[in-house]
Amino acid sequence: MMRVLLPFALAATLLASACGGGPSFPEATGKAGIRAINAIPTSPEIGFLIEERSLGTVAYQNGTTISRFDDLNYTFNFDVFYAGETSARRIASQNLDVVANQDYIFLISGSLASPKITLWQGDERTFDEADTAFAARFAHTSASLGDLDYYFADSAIVPALGSQIATLSFGEISDAIDFAEGDYVITITTAGDPNDVVFTSDSGTYPARDTYLFASFDGDVSNTAPVFVRALANAGGNIPIPDANFPPTVQFINASMDLGTSDIYDDEALTSRRVSDHAFLDVSAELEVLPGALTFYYTPAGDTSVVSLESAFTAAGGRRYRIATAGPSGGLGATVSIPNLRPVETHATILPFQTSNNFPFVDLYLVAPDVLIDDVFPVRRALGTGEASASGTLTPGTYDLYVTETDEKEALAGPYRITVSTGDILDLLIVDTVDPAVIHVVFLSGGPT
Repeated sequence: MMRVLLPFALAATLLASACGGGPSFPEATGKAGIRAINAIPTSPEIGFLIEERSLGTVAYQNGTTISRFDDLNYTFNFDVFYAGETSARRIASQNLDVVANQDYIFLISGSLASPKITLWQGDERTFDEADTAFAARFAHTSASLGDLDYYFADSAIVPALGSQIATLSFGEISDAIDFAEGDYVITITTAGDPNDVVFTSDSGTYPARDTYLFASFDGDVSNTAPVFVRALANAGGNIPIPDANFPPTVQFINASMDLGTSDIYDDEALTSRRVSDHAFLDVSAELEVLPGALTFYYTPAGDTSVVSLESAFTAAGGRRYRIATAGPSGGLGATVSIPNLRPVETHATILPFQTSNNFPFVDLYLVAPDVLIDDVFPVRRALGTGEASASGTLTPGTYDLYVTETDEKEALAGPYRITVSTGDILDLLIVDTVDPAVIHVVFLSGGPT
């Protein structure tokens, strides 16, 4: 018979456990709410984790949904993927003893190389079914601005010194304040000067029994305004709140050879012409438009007897839109998008838009210089005509770019020798040429060196 000898310390521990004096572990008594906000303008989506469990990813000017966890000790982590690397980099961590019935918000700011974690804490707000109020907090997350005053009132009330809800420095958050359900305008001014307005919202309706966090961010290239506000609702949802003083813009691109040279109007009567002689491959200037429901009417240049194409969408204030036409005669279409042109510090970005009529589906390849594409997979497969592909990431370096018919290896366009650095945007159109067997790539930004 084999005899097992236990070390003295282990044997003593087991004996103590058998006698009811075993090791004690912390016990949870309740839960708390936890979320993160991203205020790093040059970041990609950042992974937010409790220990090694994902709580979601958070893009710039956004927050994660609220997760609820037991009141124990945890380490919260922030991870980022860099192009060309097979695993995420951990850029920051924060240990926290969670207290029940609290609302914890992690603000990550600064840069990826030198991130700063700011922790906000407050009591969780609960409501009765009969309550007619909602709660609001205000946070200063605009790194480029100094101290700010925040006003929240009916649209008829003009901001006046002393009536501000909060005066905040960057990284600060106000206490929660209850307001009667209804319509309110958010106005932000430089601290102490109600006439120096840096942001004004349209009037928004806020229902009872919810809590909103209004966070003011620096605008980016997708915004026409210098400040962008987002309302993070406890009930869920990140609500964009544009600046009412900055209208949206639209840029038009004629990427359909079959459309022909066109005029573009913004009224059904065809009396308000916005673009004239819009020829194939023309890219218009950014034009200011009114927010709300819009319809643009394309006619042959100089001829209002026929409408070739209509494009309808709803524009939000302060946003930059792009309308690109594509398709053959009898199947013309217009794709409306907010192109992702924000540079980030982890990769270059590629934005392909396929508009060829002669080749309804194409593949896009990016390979090392002088490398054949025979044995490699495309970076984008089966791009359909009129399809604006989601943005992709590129490792900085030099590439040859090819376009082929889907699942074929014979190049229809390319090679184009391109070099990209971190933060570059490779914004391109795949278009027809007068030769139906050949297509061409038009680079709106980036491109061959």
